[in-house]
Amino acid sequence: MRKLLVIVLVAVVLAIGAVPAYAALSESLSSDGPTSVDGTSATAVFEVGDRRIREVRYVDRATLTYSFTLVNDGRLPLTVEGLAPLPRKPTLLAYQKLEDANGDAEFTIGVGDRTVVRLSMLMTACERLSARAGSFATEVRLRISRLGVIDKVVKVELPEEIHTGSAREALCPRSTSESRPPG
Repeated sequence: MRKLLVIVLVAVVLAIGAVPAYAALSESLSSDGPTSVDGTSATAVFEVGDRRIREVRYVDRATLTYSFTLVNDGRLPLTVEGLAPLPRKPTLLAYQKLEDANGDAEFTIGVGDRTVVRLSMLMTACERLSARAGSFATEVRLRISRLGVIDKVVKVELPEEIHTGSAREALCPRSTSESRPPG
């Protein structure tokens, strides 16, 4: 019985020690500028209070590519393995892929390093919103691993909130009188 108690006590001590160690390895991935956008004819950046918003012109079924920098502020290198599903998807912007400057969907960011990435989004579904409605993209969820063993999904806020508005009827070719709500 005494041996079992010692084993349980050692297991508890190890588990308690593992929690701070895991916390030290937890995500410290952030985003930064400079930023840029390809795939639309017009874009502007403005501040509203403490929010930085990038307005982009909607182009039905075009791919919008948003470039920004990922920063690893953690204590270990990490490997980005791709996008993870969002809990709430922006209506007009369907995330397609995230890749580094070399076009790789899986890439490693060293401790303290910065990597320029491109987030590709399909501009779609304008026929589901009224002509004056809009949609925001504010974050990415990334599948990452550290040392090849700690796999998790991390949320990274984008350096700017990306906003696009639903196109008017003439620029939303799949819209019908029944497909769009009034407004």
